[in-house]
Amino acid sequence: MEKIAAIVTRVRRESPDVVTIYFLLQNRAKLDYEAGQYITVYFENSSAPEGKAYSLSSAPHEKWMSITVKKIGEYSGRLHALRAGDVFAISEAYGFFNPRTSQPIVAISAGCGIAPLWSIIKDEYWREKARIAHVFYTNKTADDILFQHEISDLHAQHPDLSVAHYITRQPELGDAFRIGRIDIDAVAQLGDEARYLVCGSVEFVKDMWVGLMQRGIGQNNISTETFFE
Repeated sequence: MEKIAAIVTRVRRESPDVVTIYFLLQNRAKLDYEAGQYITVYFENSSAPEGKAYSLSSAPHEKWMSITVKKIGEYSGRLHALRAGDVFAISEAYGFFNPRTSQPIVAISAGCGIAPLWSIIKDEYWREKARIAHVFYTNKTADDILFQHEISDLHAQHPDLSVAHYITRQPELGDAFRIGRIDIDAVAQLGDEARYLVCGSVEFVKDMWVGLMQRGIGQNNISTETFFE
């Protein structure tokens, strides 16, 4: 796969161990991509010379492209070390996670799994203000929630967007949060009228898939994407 030079325009800290890296191509252009796709990032003299894939957290209409990265090892550590003006190598965008459907969207994610879903949700509401979407997002603590203010702002602008934050390791929080694991019965309440998009760790995606199937959701209405730590 051809390597493309990208230049960092900004690095924003999202949580104690997650940053969003904003970038453009060196000619100040953007990739031709769809919401929900991902790119491969390459570093020379790395433990993964074949590169590693990261979902784009930006939407195509936005000024900059971005990936959102949790620091968990050598490769992600090198991404966290990037600063504005640095150049790194990426691939073209690819992937088929986005179903491009007119059905209501139910986005289900854990941690950094929100990245491609956030890209898709932003793109859907940019295209159609009356879009119906439901976000179910789980994190260990409230401080781990990525794009919290942006999600809240989009929710305020669009009454047909509902957002449920689930927190698993912080028992005393306000009414804006739900304590414990994602309520799969609440997730599946629209049945096959909706399209379900699930992104997170292998275990999380498997649990959500099984839960949806057990509640009668057809597999053709479920799209999944996993990330590996």
